[in-house]
Amino acid sequence: MKRREFLRGLAGSLAVSTLWNARGAEADEAGVRQLIEAHRPSRMKVLPADFRDRVGATHVAGKYHLTDKPFLQEGAEKLLELGTRVGKFWLEPEGAGRSYPFNSQWTKHKTHAELLRSDYYRQLLALPFTTMMFEAGSPVENGWMRPDLPERFYAAVTEEYYQTTRELYTQCRDRAVTLILQHWEGDWLLRGKAGDPWKPPPDNWRTRCEAMQKWLRARQAGVSKGRREFGAGARCRVAHAAEVNRVADQWAGIPTVTEHVLPGVELDLVSYSAYDGMKDGLTMWRCLQEIKRRARTGPLFGPGAVYVGEVGIPENNSPKRITERWDELLGAMLATEVKYIVHWELYCNEFSAEAPKPPVVPVRNAREVRGFWLVKPDGSLSESGRYFQALWQGNTKNLQPIKNQ
Repeated sequence: MKRREFLRGLAGSLAVSTLWNARGAEADEAGVRQLIEAHRPSRMKVLPADFRDRVGATHVAGKYHLTDKPFLQEGAEKLLELGTRVGKFWLEPEGAGRSYPFNSQWTKHKTHAELLRSDYYRQLLALPFTTMMFEAGSPVENGWMRPDLPERFYAAVTEEYYQTTRELYTQCRDRAVTLILQHWEGDWLLRGKAGDPWKPPPDNWRTRCEAMQKWLRARQAGVSKGRREFGAGARCRVAHAAEVNRVADQWAGIPTVTEHVLPGVELDLVSYSAYDGMKDGLTMWRCLQEIKRRARTGPLFGPGAVYVGEVGIPENNSPKRITERWDELLGAMLATEVKYIVHWELYCNEFSAEAPKPPVVPVRNAREVRGFWLVKPDGSLSESGRYFQALWQGNTKNLQPIKNQ
């Protein structure tokens, strides 16, 4: 089967006859579904030994807190308590107070390295995670989409990520931890506005894609340089990733980061904010396969180095089949052999329609947020929280078998 025919099939309904599997061979749709079923956690007799080191959650901008500890520390420790060793956090010099507001006194920082040297981030980096992702953005990168930027702009971006990498190696070199720097959802960045459908895309969309490639190259160059200079003999490793979030749009003829940016730049990894793949396991599998096919990932993680950097279910908005959906989606992700899976998120960060106007924080009424959570405002576990905690702690008996409706 030719790839053009494959892509045409993906653009249609789910009833396609063949798909490309993770090893590049052909498999019929029934075979893919069987593969997904076999990798659903509730179907496994034994979870992968590295499950706690591959599957984690994010802590950022929650609308409530449970202790009097600094908010960054509280959330990181809660993730470890739940059982995961993978955490995702925000690293923005100008936005730390917005990301981690409770029980904290932030001073001004101009660079990532300065922020990493703060007491709050030093405490975070000392915790026993095996992988930490950082959604990183620095003032020096502002305006990256302009096509006429001078070379000194890209040199400054490279220097920023070089110094960030140097600081991470300085603090963590004696620990076996992977530290990943990435940006937020790349397709929205490319379009200049979250939710912009690009129907039709602007006339300059190719120029925007080229600008994004130059920006990503500059970030990657800084991380790679820092790794070369400071990584020798270190137990930790620092990596760089780009994040995509509108994979399926390309099958409708809409330009995407996956199709038009990734093939032109080599990266350590690619992250997928996976909301457009959540219809079912097969859709998730297809989207991940498409990213793996397009991505150019280097020797640090090898070809097809993709992870799910964000995926969540707002339980107050979508209260049905939560556990069943997670089980099927995780089956697709594990079947695709993604490097990591990161749940969105620990404490919910989005207000619901029931929140007062203006909203009051910290939230204490669970109905005032949408339900992107593992832990609710009263400290109890959500349905997602109970499911993931059971997996992280190896208590899988109650999960078998979860019905796939």
